[in-house]
Amino acid sequence: MTQPLAGKLILIVEDEAVFRSLLHSWLTSLGATTALAGDGVEALQKMAESKPDLMICDISMPRMNGLELVEQLRNRGETLPILMISATENMADIARALRLGVQDVLLKPVKDFNRLRETVYACLYPNMFNSRVEEEERLFEDWDALVSDPNA
Repeated sequence: MTQPLAGKLILIVEDEAVFRSLLHSWLTSLGATTALAGDGVEALQKMAESKPDLMICDISMPRMNGLELVEQLRNRGETLPILMISATENMADIARALRLGVQDVLLKPVKDFNRLRETVYACLYPNMFNSRVEEEERLFEDWDALVSDPNA
């Protein structure tokens, strides 16, 4: 089996132990090395020890949630790619995450691991994929259309 993520360190920030373990097993099967954190406070401690290539982060967590964590990292000038995976139905949280510069937000429960894999690859290897700028422009146009006509 190929190991497309060999040499990549991925920080998983997730308070649900089962999902954190599932992500760890899945990513290591693709060759990645993982660091695990149960919340934003722990994630900052892990990042002081090593610099991950990608952070996969939940939004709702105790002590420091994902949005607070991302905001703190961006305010410090951290540019690492961040993928949020959350069960939130709150579109304001998703919009805030995107404004903070996360690469993507996927909703739990994650059923489509092919989509997750493609998203992880797109975060780690952005030049191999279509222009993120065009995609983001379409996303914001879709978002504006949804805001102006929620029934659309």
